[in-house]
Amino acid sequence: MYFLNGDTIYIKPDRCSASVEEQLDSCFKKLLKPGRRIFKLNFFAGVSTNHDYDALYAHVKIRVRQYFGDSLIFSLVAQPPIDCSILAEVFYFDEAIWKGQTLRDENSQAVLFGRDGNEILVGHIQSNIYEGCRKNSETVFESLEKLLMNKGFELNHIIRQWNYIENILALDYSKQRYQEFNDVRSSFYKNLFSSTGYPAATGIGMNCGGVIVEFVAVKSTDAVNLPVNNPEQVAAYGYSNDVLVGSNHKTTPKFERARYLDLYGKKQLMISGTASIRGEKTVGAGNPEEQTHVTIQNMQRLYCADVLKSAAGAVLHPVYGHARIYIRNRNDYKIVKKTFRSYYGNLPVVYLVADICRKDLLVEIEGKVILE
Repeated sequence: MYFLNGDTIYIKPDRCSASVEEQLDSCFKKLLKPGRRIFKLNFFAGVSTNHDYDALYAHVKIRVRQYFGDSLIFSLVAQPPIDCSILAEVFYFDEAIWKGQTLRDENSQAVLFGRDGNEILVGHIQSNIYEGCRKNSETVFESLEKLLMNKGFELNHIIRQWNYIENILALDYSKQRYQEFNDVRSSFYKNLFSSTGYPAATGIGMNCGGVIVEFVAVKSTDAVNLPVNNPEQVAAYGYSNDVLVGSNHKTTPKFERARYLDLYGKKQLMISGTASIRGEKTVGAGNPEEQTHVTIQNMQRLYCADVLKSAAGAVLHPVYGHARIYIRNRNDYKIVKKTFRSYYGNLPVVYLVADICRKDLLVEIEGKVILE
């Protein structure tokens, strides 16, 4: 991760037509390069049932321990990569500058980093125990709160969050799962973020696996850490009932469009999962090309000169680092890729097939922008 003097890269197998086992072996062999200290792996895989998910998770766990022992943490997200069966997202840090401590319990995995009194906690919580989204979500947030508290963090130290929700648009007893997740999140957040702003976040579907919340929390008196929003979009936590699903006691998604972080001179904009929404309404329903254009324009608005100056107090030179692109329909891949490249050329990007939080949204993009 950039703010840990490291990086995030994606590793794909050499032969995408090979078996899942062979593709996984190929990814692991590419991981074993000297000079970089890995602390976290995310695997994205095309599994569609919880039985297959559990089997692959157990296998990946064995492989991780064979190659790395207990020195790093990993997760498995059931989102099919667009052109292979499995790929790895790899997080590095500079161990000469940051000291890391691996933490584990029944539901959580995390790494606590320290430097000169500044602390960063990076990890994830998962619950796949219950059939319903609400109980899994409650279990995740209870475990998250406990993990943070045990290490002297508060919930409002979280600056970036990824929320993976099994069958995100499905109904549990007439209640949409994403809305159930939002209600649970709101219950735990209460008014804790009123002075800091909410985390940047992505809320996205996955085929199976229950609920996974991945997070970055920062506890520092030296960091500049601010919310950034798009003037052309209603803040997600300000949505009206017109765009929320359900009839009673609906709460809004609690996240910012982006967050600006400056720590030890490492300036970065963490862009939330962004889609084709202007105001609070979907734009370009049924048109993946138009939605990709609008999505990218929304992201670019977050790091345009006037917005950055308002957030950071100075005009900084933005360099888009890498992107994750979620596509609802695999058949839209070529047009989404062509449109994205028209803006960013051969920028490192990974494409994943996943349901998005509204039925009429076809594309969602997230990423990081380095500010120089």
